[in-house]
Amino acid sequence: MVGDQNKWQIIIFLFTWIEGCLIGFHHLSSSFLGGSMPHFCNVEQIDAFRNVKGDWSIDQMKEFAIPMSDSGEYESCKMYNLSSLGTLGGNFDRALQNRPKVLDAIACSEGIPSEDLRYYYDFSADDHKGMDTIVNQWNLVCDRLPLLSTIQGSYMGGVFVGCMIWGWASDKYGRRLAMLVAAALQIVTSITAAFATNYVIFIFLRFLIAFSVSGVFECGFVLVTEICGPKYRTYFGILTQFPFGIGAALLPLIAYFIRDWQNLQLAISIPCVLLTLYYWFVPESPRWLMAEGRFDEAIKILRDGAKTNGRTLPSDDELREMMQAIKDDEEDKKQEETRELTTSEKVMEVFDEILVLVKTPEMRKRTLNVFYSWLIVAMVYYGLSFNSKNLGANRYVSSFISGFVEVPAVVVILPALSYFGRRKCYCGSFLAGGICCLIVAIITFFAKDAVWLPVAFAMIGKFLISMTFAIAYLYTAELFPTKVRNLAVGLASTFARIGSISAPYIVDLLGSVHAGIPVVIFGAFSTSAGLFALMLPETLNRKLPESVAEVERSGRRKISDDTELQPKEVGAE
Repeated sequence: MVGDQNKWQIIIFLFTWIEGCLIGFHHLSSSFLGGSMPHFCNVEQIDAFRNVKGDWSIDQMKEFAIPMSDSGEYESCKMYNLSSLGTLGGNFDRALQNRPKVLDAIACSEGIPSEDLRYYYDFSADDHKGMDTIVNQWNLVCDRLPLLSTIQGSYMGGVFVGCMIWGWASDKYGRRLAMLVAAALQIVTSITAAFATNYVIFIFLRFLIAFSVSGVFECGFVLVTEICGPKYRTYFGILTQFPFGIGAALLPLIAYFIRDWQNLQLAISIPCVLLTLYYWFVPESPRWLMAEGRFDEAIKILRDGAKTNGRTLPSDDELREMMQAIKDDEEDKKQEETRELTTSEKVMEVFDEILVLVKTPEMRKRTLNVFYSWLIVAMVYYGLSFNSKNLGANRYVSSFISGFVEVPAVVVILPALSYFGRRKCYCGSFLAGGICCLIVAIITFFAKDAVWLPVAFAMIGKFLISMTFAIAYLYTAELFPTKVRNLAVGLASTFARIGSISAPYIVDLLGSVHAGIPVVIFGAFSTSAGLFALMLPETLNRKLPESVAEVERSGRRKISDDTELQPKEVGAE
């Protein structure tokens, strides 16, 4: 009666794009807030050089005190142990000639006691000029490098916790109220993070930002799906990625001009104030209000929607009667299907639902396959986003391209899904993305001077993996029966958080050994996920399964069809 695919739904959906852009800022901001630059032990703080300051240049002290790596560059985290030489002085060339041929290499932390003065950071390169990040402020390098990875790891942990808490809150207190509370928390924590005075406070605030971001997004997504029809639900589900790409592309442009981490955090946080518009322009879900028996509020919202869509509704009494009948019918069904359960029975019921996902052969194949693919797609997606800094190109240009490719990826996937189907698009984008990662690795290992070539293939890989991520929600929902559909998507999302938490550790810790190692891992796992996904069925234009029995029948039917086809293929040869 209101019209479930019209102007009212589009307006509300577009308002959720505000948070979509903000997510693009916050999810990837650690690349610039924690931007790294070349560094080495702060030779000016070495006791042996106490008498040569002013006589020896920084480069001369580096040459004397810092060993060279196998690649011919100065070690970033090591220095020679000069304690046995006493205090140096006089001519540099003579001192270098008399320096012992063999000296032990020690960590900067062993040779320079003062943590604040332990490292020298090189800001001479164009994309490092004017930078002041949490890396050089809190020395998140060398033995403290895992702390840098934890900045993003804890953020994804906040997303993980938020998905569970806000889902419960929106069911109990309403989509709109939960979304407004999450929005208020996001505004406060994101702005406050710009004034964090130490690492612990900053990481705690980042966790809360992620926690609130997941609440605004999740509640908004559920609200939109509850007010629109099936056709829009498909488009909205895919187009959810669109504003994220816009935010991801805008972030490096902002970071290019604002290179101080505190000002950058403030710049990407002030737009969060736009979320206050939700209070006036985003209504509560009429479906949720009806389920709660709040008919008058639901009717008012439906009348506003009908007016926007140019529709006419029956009288309030008729609408109230219709809502009461629907509510009574649903309650009767619940009473027929369930009884009051004890606490232990409720716990067992949850385990029984999870067991349904792996109890039968076809369900088990789908569940394990989908969970693995979600873990990998999130790991590769965020890994490629963060790994551009290891490839040697300008961090701002490569990050802009990495974010921008998500916009055409979302546009391309809509017609591709209708033409090729879910499985071919899902497998194909996984496999092609993995191959691109492996090409990047080969170039990085064997053609180190070709800077932009690996970046180009990495961006193609990011484009393809963005397509995979966009398909994941829709495809997963279509693979599982009604009873466990939400559970399957929720658990799959949990595995995605594991993948996204692991990504910064792979990029930072293994990338510091060699830039090619992370992309080898991403390429190998992406390719394996694509091959495993070939075992999944096609769901394009297929009826959604209502029960586990339907899923199992479809699995047996596929095996039977393959068996029947095999003799014909042999005979043809």
